[in-house]
Amino acid sequence: MTATAFDRRSKILAYLKDVRRASTRTLSHEFGVSEVTIRNDLALLERSGSLQRRHGGAEMGGALQGELSFADRRHLHAHEKQKLAQAAARLVRKGDTILLDNSTSAWQLAQLLCDKSDLRVVTNGFPIAAALAPCTGIEVVLLGGILRHETASLVGPFAPQMLASLHADCAFMGAGGLSVARGLTDADVREVEVKRAMVKAADQLVALVDASKFGREAFLTFAALDDLDTLVTDGPVGKEMCEKCADLKVRVIIA
Repeated sequence: MTATAFDRRSKILAYLKDVRRASTRTLSHEFGVSEVTIRNDLALLERSGSLQRRHGGAEMGGALQGELSFADRRHLHAHEKQKLAQAAARLVRKGDTILLDNSTSAWQLAQLLCDKSDLRVVTNGFPIAAALAPCTGIEVVLLGGILRHETASLVGPFAPQMLASLHADCAFMGAGGLSVARGLTDADVREVEVKRAMVKAADQLVALVDASKFGREAFLTFAALDDLDTLVTDGPVGKEMCEKCADLKVRVIIA
């Protein structure tokens, strides 16, 4: 995908978030490309689960239309995420500076860190900061930004700017999907900008991905497989993924 096509498709999603539904003709006029190009864009975005095509156009659908709140997402595959968090907690060392994205898997990990000492946690998630607030041995750095009410996270340009000036030992991150071709993916442009900045700021990347995410591809990649150091999951990763991780020397931990 060219940068121009990538930017246009991101802008189509942002546009549909505002208007909810638009015709192919309207989108063609709005973005200055042919209706054939728009149809191709919409087909790709539908395959990623980002929207739903309708006769003559498209509307927001799936996770982006009725995006679950953080409180609701905590209950999805909660047992599996707890297992991932327990395995990930054993990777956190005294004196570390770690990054936690606003995923519910990272939130589960935060619940297990209070007994750690001399630890610094940097996050863009209010729920994670709140979980760590009583932990006197942990210094919490909350990234600045614009509050997303539906996810209780901070996004926008300020968070990546802060991360660009930081150095962390490890980033622990969830994902909307994981595939050999696309790596770690997620749907929201603003969240992905923060995730990409976290990947750059950390020496190591640990992905917390339950088995339900394998083979799924959300709209945007925030880390390729060769960016990954450790994959923590709760089930078989499949032959192709296993071979690719072995080739790239990615450590796989089955929780």
